[in-house]
Amino acid sequence: MMVEPTETESKESLDGFGAALRQAAAEARSDPHLLHEAPVTTPVRRLDEARAARHLRLTWRAEVSGND
Repeated sequence: MMVEPTETESKESLDGFGAALRQAAAEARSDPHLLHEAPVTTPVRRLDEARAARHLRLTWRAEVSGND
């Protein structure tokens, strides 16, 4: 992987990114299943690409809530 940060990135943010990459590599070595379930701390989980290919949704419809 090659990462080319912009000039506006601070050293602290680059150090944090490096630490996150090292943590991901350590987790991949110790428990590869963790990476297959990632992301786990976001509201949206990993997408099921096979299911999405089988059940195509080609149009967008605004969701209607009961409060409108």
